[in-house]
Amino acid sequence: MSAVLKKLLTELRGNRRLLAGLAIVALVVVIEGGLRWSDWLGAQQITLTKLRAELSDLKTHTRDEAALRTALSQAQRMGNAMDARLWSVSSEAVGQARMKDWLTDIVKRSIANQYAVTLAASRELGKPGAADPSGAQGSVQGGTAPTLREFRATVSFQLTPRALEGVLLEIEGGEPFAAVETLLVKKQERRVELTVRVIMRIKAPSHA
Repeated sequence: MSAVLKKLLTELRGNRRLLAGLAIVALVVVIEGGLRWSDWLGAQQITLTKLRAELSDLKTHTRDEAALRTALSQAQRMGNAMDARLWSVSSEAVGQARMKDWLTDIVKRSIANQYAVTLAASRELGKPGAADPSGAQGSVQGGTAPTLREFRATVSFQLTPRALEGVLLEIEGGEPFAAVETLLVKKQERRVELTVRVIMRIKAPSHA
């Protein structure tokens, strides 16, 4: 075996064309192998890039879901707090009476002298206009779904710092879902006039 190999090497040394051909074949094989290795590395790099992108998207969606859950939880808490302050009455007339009693109690506790509470026409939320001639009863006839109604009143009283501060604090932080819309101070007459808005839920009377 050693003699045959030596004879082959001797012939290759003597035949330059054959030696050059073998060298070219070996070079082609090396180049082709290198190209295939490069293609494999490129494919692996593309796969790695896709996996990284998918992982990033997954993390983003996870963060978005957590933020969404937090926002929904906050909205639910706010909704519960608003619902707890939303008065439920059986009719518009009952709502008007309750609002007047509430405002009267406020001005009395705030030591407001020469006070007056004037009720305005209410209106159903979502409908244009200041008043609904049909009243709350018309919105509940034929169904049990409650409706939201906006009640307004004007409160006026003699101006004193204690009375003004007390009335404003009691209205804004009071039991019902209420807000002061306008505030007018008449310095010459030393009187305060403010408009109050209260949202109430009109519920249909339950039938046995």
